[in-house]
Order: sequence, then C-alpha cells, then structure tokens
Amino acid sequence: MGDNKLSVTAASLQPELWTASANEALQIFVTDSEGKALNFQPTFTYPIFGDSEQVFGYIDLVIYLCFDHYSFYPFLNVKFSEKLEDSGIEDPKKILDEFLPESTVFKDEIKWRDAISKEHETYKIPGQSVGSELVNEGSRFGIYKIDLQSEAGLELHKRLQILVLLFIEAGSYIDSKDKLWDLYVLYELPSAEKKEPSIIGFCTAYNYWKYGGHEKFDNGVEEIRKKISQFVILPMYQGRKLGGQFYNSLYNEWLADERVKEIVVEDPNESFDDMRDRCDLKRLAQAIGVSAVKLPLDTKWSQQVRTSEKLEKRQFSRLLEMFLIYQREKQKSGKLQETLKVSSKDIRLFIKRRLFEKNREILESLDEPTRIDKLQTAYISLDQDYLRIIEGLELPLTPGRVDYNGSEHTQDSEPLQKKQKI
Repeated sequence: MGDNKLSVTAASLQPELWTASANEALQIFVTDSEGKALNFQPTFTYPIFGDSEQVFGYIDLVIYLCFDHYSFYPFLNVKFSEKLEDSGIEDPKKILDEFLPESTVFKDEIKWRDAISKEHETYKIPGQSVGSELVNEGSRFGIYKIDLQSEAGLELHKRLQILVLLFIEAGSYIDSKDKLWDLYVLYELPSAEKKEPSIIGFCTAYNYWKYGGHEKFDNGVEEIRKKISQFVILPMYQGRKLGGQFYNSLYNEWLADERVKEIVVEDPNESFDDMRDRCDLKRLAQAIGVSAVKLPLDTKWSQQVRTSEKLEKRQFSRLLEMFLIYQREKQKSGKLQETLKVSSKDIRLFIKRRLFEKNREILESLDEPTRIDKLQTAYISLDQDYLRIIEGLELPLTPGRVDYNGSEHTQDSEPLQKKQKI
C-alpha cells in the first residue's frame, strides 16, 4: 500500500483526481467453502460515507471488505497509491470501524485466515433449524433462527448487519438486544464437496404484540403481528429463486404458529414486492382456488380467508384483484369455464373502489372530470402491473393446498428498499 503524501494546495487544482466513488472503491468479498473469494459491490454507501458517496484525498483508493462464508468473520484492508497531507482527510478504516464488530482483522490477511481456522474448530451455527430443508439446483439449504441472546448469535448479527446499510435503501441497524427481534439466516448445507455451511442471506422480523381482546389478554393468550423488516440474499446467489424459497419457508413456518395472527412486510422494494406477490398468489390459490373470488365480494368470506391466511388487508386486497384479472385473462383466451366468467366492467369498478377509498381525501378535493381521469389513469397503471406479475403463472382454479416451497415462478429479490405502491 502506498503512503506518498502531497499537500492539499497542489491537489486542489485537480480535485477530481483525488475523489473516489465509495460505491466503486468498496470491494466486498465472501469466501466459498474452498477458500476462493467471490466479489461484489455495494448498492449504497451513503449511510457510511455520506450523501455524496465519495471519499476525498486518495488516488487509486480500494477498500477491501472480506467475510468468511461460514462464520462471516470480517477482514478489512485499505489500499491507495497516494494520499493528501492534511489533517482533515478522513481515514476510510476509521469510518468503517464504526460499523464493523471489534473482531474485524485489519490488513493482516494471514492473521485473519488463522483466526477463521481457529474459530471453525469449535464453531456451530448459533441457532435452531426451522422448517424443512430446501433443494435448489441440486444443493440443500436450511434456515436457522439465530439466538440473539447468546454471545455467538449476537456476534454473527454484528458481522452481518453492515450488509443492511450497503444493500437496503434507508436501512438501519436493529436493536438486537430487543428480545422482540428475530434473525433468520439461510445457509447452503454441507455436501460431499462442501464440508461446511455457507451463508446465503438473512431476514430480520419484529414481533409486534397484537391485542386480541380483554378475554384473551386476561387468559394470557399471546397474539403476534410478524413484520419482515430486512431481507437480503447475497448478490452472487441471486437469480436462483432462493429468495422465493426463503420467503415461502418462513411464511409457512409462521402460518403454522398459532400465536402469529398477521404477516406483514415493511416498505418492500419492487423486486421484493414482485417475489412476494407471486409467492402469495400461489399459496392463496392453492388454499382457496382462483375461482373462489367472485363479484360482488362476500365480505364475511373475505375476512375469514384473510384471517386464516394471515395476510394484511392491503396485500390481501391486491391478491384478490390479481385473481380477478387472472380470471379475466383466462376468459379472454377461452380457458375459463362459462359459469366462472367475470365482467371486465365489474372488475374495473371493484378495483377503482379500493383506489378511491385509499386516496379519498385527495380525490374528493378535485372536480369530477379530473377525479374520474385520475382514477382511470391509476387503474390502467395497476392493471398493467398486475398483468406483468401474473404473466407465466398457472394458478389452480380449485383449492388444494400443497407444501409449496416457492421454486416456481418466483423471482429473487433485491434487498428491501423504501417505496410507495398503490
């Protein structure tokens, strides 16, 4: 690593030479079970290096942030060819140290590898296996609920959590000491070729207490609203539909938990929303059948289904609308029975009614022609989005729940991002 220093005065003539993009300078590596390093770059660095996502004062700056595949033991190194001589120049190592655990090894790669080898001698996943094993492209995967009250579980979370800042827009660290937080980690399980598990991704979820009425409260009946907060699949494992399998396995686990009354997601981005929609569509179709959704909608039946499937109100409404659009499209193609036909007009009015209720305050302030136009524009946009989501899906018209693990028609998610969606 070079440590040549020049004055700020000389550098001020060409500041662009001394300014590096933090997104490009930061190189993330995760070893595989054979010790080879797989490289990827962050999506965001502003939580660490500021809104400009730039580092000033270095030429040829490269920041290496490396992790072991199994215990995620971190290693940090900073290299550059020249550095400005000025006390105001920030040290990338000191900045990153604030976001990394104390166990992080700096610069000495041999020390890092020795530390990994020593840790692996006794290391075990600090948690309990949940759900069934998943199979993907011939490999086996398992989900572990990490014990955040244990020293090893807390340390693993400290090693993983920087990925939240690097891949989730507006992401922030959770309070891991809060016992209401759960951490689930997806591992590729050992095989003949791979002797140790490898971390593939993770999910955090918060257990909100849900008041179920005074009788349940007096009798000590616990009810929970489970909220997915952060969901990350490492970039080199995306594109294999592992995100959908991970999501579905967690959902099925919570579906079987009598304490969990509703499952929600905090501010998902578009890719996660698409994956979630397709998974939920398959699950709901297998539970009730697409043909069960008829207009006018039976509100009592609707509430019963939503409650049993533990879906939040908005998501359930969107799924019903997609079922109706699915029926409409099958009807157009002649693949829907005559007795199951639905009116395109009724579908349009049904969807517009929800859009109006959701945006009532704004729409009522407009004159009638403008209000009608806004609603029609919103409907057309949503209809096109629904068509995109259901494209390629084959949903059962009649019910028949199966243990669906999400291996079909699901897309891997980008990590969660803040967004709005009608």
